[in-house]
Amino acid sequence: MSTPDEAPQPQQPGAQPPQQGNVPPAGYQPPGGYQPPQSGAVPPGAYPGQQGYQPPQGGSVPPNGYQAPPSYQQPGQPAYAAPAGPNPAPPAGLGYNAPPRNVFGLDFNNIAQRFRDTTGVPKTLVTSYWLWIAAAALGVIASFANIFIYRDYFGALAVGTGIFNFVFSLVIGAVYVFIAIRLKEGARWARLVLSILGGFAVLSLLFLLITLNLSLLSSAAAVAAAIMMWLPESQKHFV
Repeated sequence: MSTPDEAPQPQQPGAQPPQQGNVPPAGYQPPGGYQPPQSGAVPPGAYPGQQGYQPPQGGSVPPNGYQAPPSYQQPGQPAYAAPAGPNPAPPAGLGYNAPPRNVFGLDFNNIAQRFRDTTGVPKTLVTSYWLWIAAAALGVIASFANIFIYRDYFGALAVGTGIFNFVFSLVIGAVYVFIAIRLKEGARWARLVLSILGGFAVLSLLFLLITLNLSLLSSAAAVAAAIMMWLPESQKHFV
């Protein structure tokens, strides 16, 4: 039987080190080859939540040369790809280099060719294009004729109003022509804008039928053009 003054015997080889949380006696020496547990490691017999347990800090670091496994793909299934957006390139087969579909495309370098060339455009859309041009021209002609009609009905004071309407029709006609050119070049935004203008033309057509205004022909051409550009053959030009 040992006395309190006796020194403890050295640890025998193969003996287990004291568990975390136990204080070893004075003079205790760990066996050869023993390594203390690393920070964050769970000592033997410990578990998360036990007193003295500390979770790993900063996450685990993979060893050098580790490569993540490729994403799982079911056999026989094609690889997933994000759906492609609308094609911004101009339609193939045009007789000139048109601007992309998704831009405004205001370029006067070859505006004459862009105005007259309908190569590669579906027939129904060509008809719609020239109807929009006719609607613009008829609107300008009607506004010019209205100058003299206003003068005969309301006197010289109404001539100024007629001239203002004529200048305004020139601006609107130029906008019609440009948007119709972009329609012919496959611009989707141009078809949307002309569809809205065609809706306004339907409303004005009802009023012009009652008043027998000369602008009746312009509105009728716009309504017909709006219908032609939505026919199945025309829609192929905007895919």
